[in-house]
Amino acid sequence: MNNKIKNFFRSDIDEIKEYEILDSEDMVKLDAMENPFDLGLEFQTSFIPSSEININRYPDGSCKNLINKLKSSFNVSKKDNILIGNGSDELIQIICMAFQKEGNVVLCPEPTFSMYKNIAKFVGLKFESVFLREDFSLDADNMCESISRHDPAIIFLAYPNNPTGNIWQKSDLKKIIESTNGIVVIDEAYRPFSGVSFIEEMRNYENLLIMGTLSKNGLAGLRLGYLIGKQNIIRKINKLRLPFNVNSISQRVSELMLDKGEYLASQARDIIKLRELMISEMRKIEKIEVYDSSTNFVLFKINEGSASVVFDELLKKKILVKDMSRNNMLDNCLRVTVGTEKENKLFIQSLENALN
Repeated sequence: MNNKIKNFFRSDIDEIKEYEILDSEDMVKLDAMENPFDLGLEFQTSFIPSSEININRYPDGSCKNLINKLKSSFNVSKKDNILIGNGSDELIQIICMAFQKEGNVVLCPEPTFSMYKNIAKFVGLKFESVFLREDFSLDADNMCESISRHDPAIIFLAYPNNPTGNIWQKSDLKKIIESTNGIVVIDEAYRPFSGVSFIEEMRNYENLLIMGTLSKNGLAGLRLGYLIGKQNIIRKINKLRLPFNVNSISQRVSELMLDKGEYLASQARDIIKLRELMISEMRKIEKIEVYDSSTNFVLFKINEGSASVVFDELLKKKILVKDMSRNNMLDNCLRVTVGTEKENKLFIQSLENALN
């Protein structure tokens, strides 16, 4: 590349790390918090009569039908509205772009979902974080102190938290919402497995937004997320959304999924049972520490040996998990997604072998 072209790139482009996605072909894929179950042939073939979608036409740019179904599903107030994104990542980006102003700060606990920090920095916002306590509980007092010091425009709170898997105290979240001048985005990506939500609190807080996704329900390939907030806030954020950002197939399948919610809810209940069985079996292994989870994944720490070595040994057995050991407070930690019963047994057996 010649210097003339190079000089037009943003000055920090060489310092930005690409988001690494390992090749998962022929692997037992337990790294990405996906639903391990197929939807079933009958369910899939009932999705989309070809006459309902004209792929030669652009999709509904407003996602009107899908928004109405979501409003009904979540009993959204008339004072609130919903914005649809091509996955939660796009919504995080749009939110950060809407508050892209010199001096504005994004605040998060740490460790948490990496894209909050990455996207904030990509769009030129200042990022600040407050470490969780050793047990991964939220340090609300330190968060409020940081709010007082930095006056953040945006606070992202994953509820339950990724990658730790735990649920923070509702009273701590309320304290944070009430302490800030900016918006608070509560990310409920794992709500199907936790049974907790802040949606009912929206009536009490003008600055509260709820973000969710259909990925963990079994529709990760659709890339569809939603953001619920007060109409005036959603209207401003929506101005930064690209036109036709959600394709016709994703919209229609999501609409039909909301009509068949019990089917996916039953899968979520099965995943919860498998999660608890997995945790129970993992805790029989002496060389690791296994953390409680209210999600569809389990975080664990290698107490004897190296997480990177265990990761590589699992990889040799065609089992892909997530190495979290380079993250703050997660030294020697790995994260595994709850798979099928067969996949979980294979993972635990391979983990035991890798530790011996």
